[in-house]
Amino acid sequence: MALKKNKPATKKAQATGASKAASAEGPQEVAPVKKKRKWRYLLLYAAAIGFAFYAVITIINQNVRIAEKRAELSELQQQINVVEIQSNYIEKVRGYTGQELSDYMEKIAKEELGYVGEGERIFINVAGDQ
Repeated sequence: MALKKNKPATKKAQATGASKAASAEGPQEVAPVKKKRKWRYLLLYAAAIGFAFYAVITIINQNVRIAEKRAELSELQQQINVVEIQSNYIEKVRGYTGQELSDYMEKIAKEELGYVGEGERIFINVAGDQ
């Protein structure tokens, strides 16, 4: 019989031989590590998606608040304009003297208070047409 000479095992052959030997012994601990990694990545993706949703909702909420504040600012600016016009009118009236003041007081008495000057007549339109 011819005897074969054993060759020294290469690193690749040793690695495959070692893995075959390990698999023959029983299950390895490699599978649970992969599951842990999958769970970690899954949790990481879930956290990233959650953060993205939070960011989008926060941005939308801020835009709504900005729109409300702009509307409020516009309304306040209108009120400021009305008060400025009234203030200018009052300053103008305060500057009236002599005949201007008398004419102004007579105008207010007739238009707003319904007074009639001496010798004047009031005509009422009974037809209701103006």
